[in-house]
Amino acid sequence: MNYELLIVSHKRVQTIVLLGIVIFFSSILVQAQSVDSLVNESLKNNPYIKSLGFKIQSSEHRAKSVDALPAPTIGFEISQVPFNTIDWFNEPLSQNITFSQMFHLGGKIEAMTNAEKANININRDNLNIYKINLSANVKMSYFNLWQMDKKIEIQLEGISLLNQLLSSITNLYEINKISQADIFTIKSEIAFNETQLLILKNQKESEIYKLNKLLGRDLNSKEINVTKELSINAFSLTQEELEIILTNNNPFLKKMNSMVKMNKLDIIANDKDKSPDLMLQGMIMRMPRGMIVTANTSTDMNGVGTSANYGYGLMTSITLPFAPWSKDKYEAKEQELQADIQSIEFERTDMQREMITQLKTTYVKMKTSWDLIKLYSENVIPLYEQARSTQVSSYQNNQTNINTVIDANRMILMQSMNYYMAQADYQMAIAEIEMMLGVSVNK
Repeated sequence: MNYELLIVSHKRVQTIVLLGIVIFFSSILVQAQSVDSLVNESLKNNPYIKSLGFKIQSSEHRAKSVDALPAPTIGFEISQVPFNTIDWFNEPLSQNITFSQMFHLGGKIEAMTNAEKANININRDNLNIYKINLSANVKMSYFNLWQMDKKIEIQLEGISLLNQLLSSITNLYEINKISQADIFTIKSEIAFNETQLLILKNQKESEIYKLNKLLGRDLNSKEINVTKELSINAFSLTQEELEIILTNNNPFLKKMNSMVKMNKLDIIANDKDKSPDLMLQGMIMRMPRGMIVTANTSTDMNGVGTSANYGYGLMTSITLPFAPWSKDKYEAKEQELQADIQSIEFERTDMQREMITQLKTTYVKMKTSWDLIKLYSENVIPLYEQARSTQVSSYQNNQTNINTVIDANRMILMQSMNYYMAQADYQMAIAEIEMMLGVSVNK
């Protein structure tokens, strides 16, 4: 039984050492990717960004199409053909070719074009909003992945320590200085940590799928290697400075400003619609059987009614948008647009208040994470590491029990994870602040 325990413990130690060697050489051969490089990759390859780019092109083409005259019309007419003939060339009374063109007066086309150009800016704002959100989401996913790597690393270190402890106390068990229950307690704790390690690896795999989606990569790609250590810098901007930047640069607020501008241009275009439209039409006529003979036609006209004659006609027409039964169409449209503007302005005010509230909350979270980073690194973790070393030494000298050692190991694992979680939370809070501001900070 003693030899079996010894063999099992040596096998566990060999496994941990081999795993450590693999991880070490993998870190050398595979270069870590910075968060900025992944953000640039997502901005280049994300399919929805490409979709928004084509929407901008679509709105640009639409503005170009609006800035053109309506298509002219051309028509051909054959009139008064006798039923007893199919000779459409010689028997009709007249054959007419017409050409007409509509002209929008009063600067209508320019006003409509300006409104469509404002819509281009809205689509550009949508693209900027998505880019900023995408960058923040990539950063949050990256830091979450980094946090999981650190938790996996801590679990491996904890398992390695427990295996070393198991190996060192085997001799004590052989000389009856410890009980077999201690051996099983350590083994059960190793099994528990291995279970947690498996959960972390599965969570990491899920996070990689999420990050691949943001990057525009194949979802099954595993080629994501985060940096080993994060660069943690103190945040230099005050909360008041952040609120000013948010008010001036937030992409959602900019989009609402663009929407207000477009509605104002729509009002101008609607006002231009009150000007009439002009229609000009020209017509060329061929009368295969000559001029139409009436009671007032002079009888001394040679050839009238006996040979084909040609003539032309001109026509002009205008619309009457100022007619009493039509004016409500334009007045109601203007009132609709004015109501839309007021709605957008109140919505913008509400959104700005909500964002400032969220900014204040995130700022507090970021400052709390910064304080925790300093506290864990300078006080908590060093003290818990000393306590764990002391408990292990005391146990080996038979001055305490195994449960005390395991508790000390659990506490250092938990505090180490809290330390790395605080680092990740700090970076994710900055990413969230950048998403609200619309600009990068803390560079």
